[in-house]
Order: sequence, then C-alpha cells, then structure tokens
Amino acid sequence: MARERRKGIVGRVKRCLGRALADYAMTVDGDTLLVALSGGKDSLALLHILQTRKKWIPITYYLRPVHVTLGESEDRQRVERLAGQVAELGLQLEVIETDIADRLVRHDLPESPCFHCSRWKRKALFDYAAKHAISKIAFGHHRDDILETALLNLFYGSNFSTMRPHQELFSGRLTLIRPLAYLDEDEVVAYCRHHGLPIDSLPCRFQAATGKRRAMKELLANLQKDNPKVKNSLFHALSNVREEYLLG
Repeated sequence: MARERRKGIVGRVKRCLGRALADYAMTVDGDTLLVALSGGKDSLALLHILQTRKKWIPITYYLRPVHVTLGESEDRQRVERLAGQVAELGLQLEVIETDIADRLVRHDLPESPCFHCSRWKRKALFDYAAKHAISKIAFGHHRDDILETALLNLFYGSNFSTMRPHQELFSGRLTLIRPLAYLDEDEVVAYCRHHGLPIDSLPCRFQAATGKRRAMKELLANLQKDNPKVKNSLFHALSNVREEYLLG
C-alpha cells in the first residue's frame, strides 16, 4: 500500500508539472532554462523533475542550475552540498558570488531582510541570464507560494495580484516560469522523500522565524482544514476576475 501511494505521489507530481508546462506554454524545443537553486527543497525538487523527465518527453531542453551566494562564511557549506546534489543528476552547479549579506547588515532596511535578499538575488540572476544569453529562468515556487503571495498583496499591499506561472519581463527579453504552480508544498515534500532528496535546508541567519508570510501560511492552512477546496477556489479566482463587480 505504501509503495503504491508513493508511486501515486510521484505520478501526480509529474503530471501536474507537465500540465503546468503545457497550460502556460513554459517551454519550447531547444530552450535553455536557468534553474534558480536556493538550497531549499522546492528548487532542488524542480531541478530533479525537469532533469529526469527529459528521458521520455518529445522535446529537448537544457538546464543550467545556478545558485546565488550571500557572501558569508556559510556559503561554502551551502555550495558544497548543492554541488553534490546537482552532480548526482549529471549536471554542474554554477555559482554567482554576491555581497548581499554585507548589504543586509549595513543598510537600515524598512522591510524584512527576506524581501531585500530575494530582490537582490533576482537581480543577480537577471544579470547572469543577460550575460549568458539565457532568456528563461525557472523558479521553484509552488501553489502555496502563489496563494500566500496573493493573500499578502491583498491584506498588506492593497491589491489583488500574485506571482504568475509564466511571466515575461523587459518587453519579452526575459521569461520567468514556475513549473510547480499546480503543486502544493506537501506534495513537493512527498516527492523529495520518495527520491531521497533533502527536505531540510541549511539555516539562514537573516531569515525571520515569524512574519507576514508565515501568518498567511497559517491562515491558509486553517482555512483548508475547514474547507478542503479553499486552495483550489482561491487559485482559480486568480484567473477568474470579474472586473464589473469590483470598485471602479
């Protein structure tokens, strides 16, 4: 029974990722995808799925796993661990060195460190992609991330928006894709456990233990307990906006 359940989980993960890629036209034959590896389970699971599915899909794409360092002593351990995990997939990790840690310490930042760290990492990835003529970046954001972002923007940003599964920037010169968009975090965890991928990530001294995103995660979990269809409903609402019933 447990074996069948694991097979079911792996099959669902692959089906959902394939459906997201197709529904949002994320890849075409010959693509080079820069896969942003944070060091956490989500981006590593994404890389694992994208690499292993190449054996049976009808198109060809190339993966460039890239990690952005913070410029601190803990970087070496993170890079060594990631490099080993990437090598097991027959790929080579590429590393972007930054001074983000120093900037987080020096500047008096109004928002959380995670907000600025994420923004600066994205900028480093964008610059790297432009330098190497790569037009697509794949992020490991799953459905929970997308829904939590929508709630954050609604409650704290005074707007209803979120991360898009397929998003073009700079007049189409760069495209961001999120192939895990149809998967919940617990499904990604189950996939990692099945394949022996690490679920834990090395601690970050800047990461806040509590905060607005954590509150949105807990809110979503509580709503889901009362109504198991909440995530589905909210996710579909993001593409079913009835503007005639909104304040003008």
